[in-house]
Amino acid sequence: MPGARLPTAYYTDAQGRPKTVDYWAAEAGEGRFIPGDEVDRLLWLAPAAARHRLTQPRDRQLVDALLDVLHRA
Repeated sequence: MPGARLPTAYYTDAQGRPKTVDYWAAEAGEGRFIPGDEVDRLLWLAPAAARHRLTQPRDRQLVDALLDVLHRA
């Protein structure tokens, strides 16, 4: 079950089409990861290290929003 809702991202995809992506806070559970077209690998990092690796400001804002949710819990 998803946790708290995080900010929605709005942008244009590689083909020039508008894209809307909704995000929620969540915890990793059991299972295994299978690479796909959208995500080819997973890497678990501390929040500061994750923010440093992100290239899009909107992605850094999502990390900040998640940290805000976690600190309120």
